[in-house]
Amino acid sequence: MSDQGLGDNESKTHVGSHLRVRFFVPFLIALVLLLVGVLVFRNFLLGDKVLLYKDIGADSVNDSYPYFVHLSDYIRHQGFPSWSFSSGMGQSLFYLTGNLIWEPVVWLPRQFIASALIYQHLLKALIAGLLFFRFLQLRGLNLAASLAGALFLAFSAHMCMGSCWIISADDTVCLTFALFAAEEAIVSRRWLFLPIAVALSGLVTVFHLYLSAVLLCFYVPARLIEVYGWKPLAVSRVCVRLAIFALLGVGLGAIVFFGSAYVVLNSHRGSGVIGNFAFGAAPHPFAFGSSFYYVTTVLRQFSSDMIGTGDGYRGWKNYYESSLSYCGLLPLLFLSQAFVGANRRQRVLCVVFLVLIAIPIVFPWFRYLLWLFQGGYFRAFSLFSIFVVLALSMTALSRYIERGTINLWVLGATFAVLLGLLHCPIHEIQALIDHQLAWRATVFLIVCTALLVIGHALKRQSIAGWLVIVVAVIELIYFDRITVNRPTVTKQELHERVGYNDQTVEAVREIKSSDRSFFRITKIWGSGPANRPSYNDAMVFGYYSTLSYSSFNNLNYIKFLIAVDAISSDHLARDAQWSLGLTEYPLLSTFACERYALATRPALFQQAERYEFLKRYGNIYLFRNKAFLPFGLTFDRYIPEDVFLQMPSWAKSLALVHTVAIADKEDRGGLSELSLDELEQRIRETPLPQVLDQRRAKALNIRSFNETRIEGTIRLDSDGMLLFQMPFDAGWHAFVDGKRAPVLKADVGLLGVVVKGGEHAVKLSYRPPFLLAGAAVTIVSLSIFLLCIWRWPRIRLPH
Repeated sequence: MSDQGLGDNESKTHVGSHLRVRFFVPFLIALVLLLVGVLVFRNFLLGDKVLLYKDIGADSVNDSYPYFVHLSDYIRHQGFPSWSFSSGMGQSLFYLTGNLIWEPVVWLPRQFIASALIYQHLLKALIAGLLFFRFLQLRGLNLAASLAGALFLAFSAHMCMGSCWIISADDTVCLTFALFAAEEAIVSRRWLFLPIAVALSGLVTVFHLYLSAVLLCFYVPARLIEVYGWKPLAVSRVCVRLAIFALLGVGLGAIVFFGSAYVVLNSHRGSGVIGNFAFGAAPHPFAFGSSFYYVTTVLRQFSSDMIGTGDGYRGWKNYYESSLSYCGLLPLLFLSQAFVGANRRQRVLCVVFLVLIAIPIVFPWFRYLLWLFQGGYFRAFSLFSIFVVLALSMTALSRYIERGTINLWVLGATFAVLLGLLHCPIHEIQALIDHQLAWRATVFLIVCTALLVIGHALKRQSIAGWLVIVVAVIELIYFDRITVNRPTVTKQELHERVGYNDQTVEAVREIKSSDRSFFRITKIWGSGPANRPSYNDAMVFGYYSTLSYSSFNNLNYIKFLIAVDAISSDHLARDAQWSLGLTEYPLLSTFACERYALATRPALFQQAERYEFLKRYGNIYLFRNKAFLPFGLTFDRYIPEDVFLQMPSWAKSLALVHTVAIADKEDRGGLSELSLDELEQRIRETPLPQVLDQRRAKALNIRSFNETRIEGTIRLDSDGMLLFQMPFDAGWHAFVDGKRAPVLKADVGLLGVVVKGGEHAVKLSYRPPFLLAGAAVTIVSLSIFLLCIWRWPRIRLPH
């Protein structure tokens, strides 16, 4: 019995030691990742910088920050992200539901968000690094190479750019998680993480479901072939099983995905109204890019700032939309070694993946194909390239450290090619390149190459490998600090009366305390502190407007603006994303419930008869629009939409206050048609103030209002149309006297309800489209998910 007890104790000791190692190693890796993160972002953690950029990274200030603040306020006062009148003329926020998980700063009170952004980013870097570390370990790499790979990914260009373009950081985390989940399923046969990874990727945006599918469709078959050889039938069966589990992840997130997809597909971008929105028309399939494009792409492999930083960038396109493939110089040096010591099958797969990342660079059309011809971005493609480069180069580094495997001739040739690219005597290259950075990159390459050669000569490859990693991390920190330490908002500015903390705060507070009705405010300048104008001030200051900067502006909002010529077809791609709304059109602004105007240059409003000056707040002037029209106008006549669209611009704004435009005659209810001659006569003979008085007298009397529920009463002498000055959306439901009433599209893109003559109680309520259908799919999928965990926790793989 004593011998048996001794054996049990030894077994327990062994298990305990194994558990300690199992948990200590990730903890140690996390500490290293955090240490490097602190060194890279030291000025944000210990200095005065805030992760809100004033240069080309202004999206952090003008897009991400306003949405974070608005969501923070929204979930406290309204609940689950739904409809908001602070975005354009009204917009569903449901597609941002994933931000509740991916952007945890939205759970903080608004005053803490700016300072907390750096901690959110470092958390994402930590998660991405740990996931990639485990992914490389599952591929059989040793501790040193796995740690190096984790650092190179967590502080790659894609992640450091992601410090201000937050979508890039989210890309990195969610796609790394998908890669890790696939590897876990293949190596450990545990499929549990795969549906979770897919579900989380779709919460970034529904488009990320597609990006995850692309990644898995290329990686999983290749990895199965690498591990099990060319067994088409067996590999296909495993791929199908994994695809089913991935599809289960889509089902798990259906409660969000369905409604989110509706918002995206019904936006100016997702609907295809603006094709190739960001880069213009796609090139021909085998057309080459310019020499400028190729030089930029090559040089950006050495450093994100090799040809300029931020607004000082001198390369193709701009600082963000060019290649983001920098992930350290050591991976470039070791990439060619991936073929050394590999078997024939691995070499073939290396060639395949290198070709897959080379083709979209050589022939840009294939990059447009990746983005379904909605732009020629490098963003996700650069991340895929980083995955390939790191997986191959870190495998080679692992072989070097463990087995001393290296080909010095290949290393010398690679070193020579890299130096040749950095110091190429071609004038066009030398005019672009930052020579100081080029020489520092040269020093790092020389040191790394020398250490590898010395380690090989002395048979101390393990020591040399660790030293090379240390040098590479120093290089990574040095180059990344250049990338992230660009002009930003400072912590001091957050407490000064500038930017989003200017006197607009007092103006809006006083307006809202004295006026409880629905109204919009026209603000003719942007308070955003960046050197690009801000269009989302309404979200930060908490008022309603008609401006909006978003890649997914409501399609009907854009259609209405196009119809009234507030957006020109000549600048459709720009103005549909950076929309000025109706700020430059006084009568249209009046029609859209503008009651107040804020200006720093008051002359424009002082000269207009309909505006009266109310108060001055520092250099901000507040005016009231005496011609204000309330929310919810009624009309008893209509004109056909095609007639309205053919009117000149000046006539359209007048027509909107006289009548309503309807496309389908079946939607007119009891309204009679107003001929063009009759409309012209009304415009000529009826003074505009009288018309506005008539609209106000018969408008909806709002009794209760919030973002998703509007209640009021109305009295009509005859059948009419109740028009709400907000974009049509299928999520809005109308009830007249408690009975369901159909909503329809009027005035090209606004929301209307046909109402019979008499006095009625009217209620509008908003529920994201497909919410119930998505919830049903999620419940079913969750049941299947739990059943599969219980019955089939591991997947069958080929022998």
